[in-house]
Amino acid sequence: MSLDDHKLLKWNLVNSECMTVTTFPDDFYPTRMCLFPKINIGGNKHQHDVILIASADGKFHIVNHNGRIEKSVNAHQGACLTAQWSPDGAGLLTVGEDGFVKVWSRNGLLRSTLVQSDVPVYDAVWSPDSSAILYTKGNFLIIRHLHSSSKITKWKAHEGIVLCVAWNANNNLIISGAEDGFSKIWDTFGQQISVSVKHDQPITSISWSPAGDLFVIGSYNLIRLCSANGWSHCLDRPAVGSIYSIAWSSDGTQLATACANGQVLFAHIIDREYTWKNYACTQTGRKVIAIKDIITDQSDQLDYPDRVIQIALGFNHLVIATVKQCFIHKLSSWNTPVTFDLKEGTISMILLSERCLCIVERAGLSVYSYMGRLLASPKWGARPETLGRAALSLGPDTLAAIDQVDRKLIHVFDLPTGLVVRSSTDNTVTKLLHKMTVSSIALSQTGPISERQLALLDYNRDLYAVTVKDSKPKFVKLGSQVLSVAWSAETELLVGIRANSAVAWCCPRAATQPDWQALTTVSKEINELGRNPSVRGVEGGVVRVRRGNGSLLHVALADFPEKLLEHVAANLWPAALQLCRTVEDETLWACLAVLAWHHRQLAVAEEAFALIHQYHQVSYIQYLRNAIPERLTNGST
Repeated sequence: MSLDDHKLLKWNLVNSECMTVTTFPDDFYPTRMCLFPKINIGGNKHQHDVILIASADGKFHIVNHNGRIEKSVNAHQGACLTAQWSPDGAGLLTVGEDGFVKVWSRNGLLRSTLVQSDVPVYDAVWSPDSSAILYTKGNFLIIRHLHSSSKITKWKAHEGIVLCVAWNANNNLIISGAEDGFSKIWDTFGQQISVSVKHDQPITSISWSPAGDLFVIGSYNLIRLCSANGWSHCLDRPAVGSIYSIAWSSDGTQLATACANGQVLFAHIIDREYTWKNYACTQTGRKVIAIKDIITDQSDQLDYPDRVIQIALGFNHLVIATVKQCFIHKLSSWNTPVTFDLKEGTISMILLSERCLCIVERAGLSVYSYMGRLLASPKWGARPETLGRAALSLGPDTLAAIDQVDRKLIHVFDLPTGLVVRSSTDNTVTKLLHKMTVSSIALSQTGPISERQLALLDYNRDLYAVTVKDSKPKFVKLGSQVLSVAWSAETELLVGIRANSAVAWCCPRAATQPDWQALTTVSKEINELGRNPSVRGVEGGVVRVRRGNGSLLHVALADFPEKLLEHVAANLWPAALQLCRTVEDETLWACLAVLAWHHRQLAVAEEAFALIHQYHQVSYIQYLRNAIPERLTNGST
């Protein structure tokens, strides 16, 4: 870190050792520092150690890893307030007290002066794809594309001067902090997603975690950790003055802050909690996980040789990734894990399914069996570190991903489920093109691969479902104004959240007609969900909903329909009939009618359609049974 004592310091986070890299001249007063992004351009690995430093004399400096100034450039009249490398490492931007925003080449040559303003620009950031710049102007935020023909997006963000902004690559959301004491979350159209409580002092720094699931705000004697929805995880009040800068580690488990009193604070994310059915695990230390079976009251403490960076719990497995290894614990015997070495110690995400798991590293995506065998390494030209959970979904035999360049395009990879290891070129890829930009996707978790379904939400918040392996995949609209969706892990039940209700689509694949969709949909009104609620999971027809304020709500929405779906999946039609006759619910009978029709069980379908007054369908079934009696022995049409 570069401080007013003119020193460039370096810390070893393993042993907390501090080392002085160099001492700059007495007239060198830095205002901001940025490390070169961790990408490999032209095979030059030394570029990774290049540091960009802005200073109060209006210059920016390119400094090597030894602290030697390679180049100094006069950039602004007055202080240079921000200097930042582009995400692709191809250029850099600077802003200053003179109100100018400038873009430079990687070598420090001026490319363009994007903005000439009459007020200081306190902060600016690149868009995730390096095609646009977001900057502050008084209490406004402005997105300016590098191509002048593109429209400028401008909106009033705060009542006070905006001091800091951040733009995350994984969720494509923007956060801002201002003198009015508020931090706010925005989408790229300038629509407000969330707003914080009012703080006593101005927000002086703000930063997204690499994965986009958390962010941290800094103020006077205050540091607050928040979720991506805006609700607060925790608050600390260190006596350090204003916090001027925040930087995350690449794995998202640690952060460092630069403080007004000259101190540097280091923090670690702990107490992360995960639940699945009757199991709960909590990270109690940097290398320690506590796990407990709530039913048997059996508990244990799992110690690891290195720092834990990612945790995933589900499908009868607990998967732990440290900086060097991955540990796969079976919940029936969690003390004997399967272990394998990781390609790189920077893991941004772990996804689980019934038969396999997916690990997202900076080096790429890898799909493993639960025995630790590498199954596939799908590639489609994406930068893995920019993939968020909304853009990626893992099924038992498929992996789906939103294309990062054309977000209307979805890649669906077939995954090997046997013991044969395939290269990425062997994977069968299905490409699905939606008419609108897709914001999130989710693969169904049950059934054969020929029936694999994909649910997607587009930027209009419309929900569509498509059967991936159809010869001509058709996007069927299920609903509108849907905020979040999730499939049940046990059946083909799809659940979504609207602003004030939870909705379950019981037969998204079988209900091929609009009136059938309406008959097989269950909705339940929920009060006070707050802004931007989300579905966290579905188990036994009970939906776990994360409210806008962070609290967890359990909603019994579709317990009988899910039990019916289990009977149908197991081909237990008498049990399915008995369940409907016992419950006597019209929606349940509608689900049975649609499912029986889809599976060509005409006798069951006839009784069910009659009980929901679909007499035209009953007549058609009777016609089929009379016209083709010889086919009825096996229940087919």
